[in-house]
Amino acid sequence: MEAEPKPRRKPRRKPRSKAHNLAWAVFFFILGVIGVMVPIMPQIPFFVMSVIFLSLVFPSVRRKLRRFLHRHPRVAHAYKKWRDAARRKRLRMIRKEKELAARLHHRA
Repeated sequence: MEAEPKPRRKPRRKPRSKAHNLAWAVFFFILGVIGVMVPIMPQIPFFVMSVIFLSLVFPSVRRKLRRFLHRHPRVAHAYKKWRDAARRKRLRMIRKEKELAARLHHRA
């Protein structure tokens, strides 16, 4: 009897480096500045994304962001809702990929 080969696990995605997060923060900040100069383009979402990426790099920014969210519960609720929706979407995608892999594995 031949042993069945074990299904290969998908390699884990390597976490983004601090330099990568900092580059994204600078990119979004520049877009926010452009948004201030161009009246049609929104600037607030870009500045918010910039702060979120900066919080991944600098612990002091992370503490200030947490303090801000603690003091402003409406904003914290909207942020938590957005984050949880993204997490559910990501988990749903992973579940679908696993189901597809299992179906393909059973066909072979």
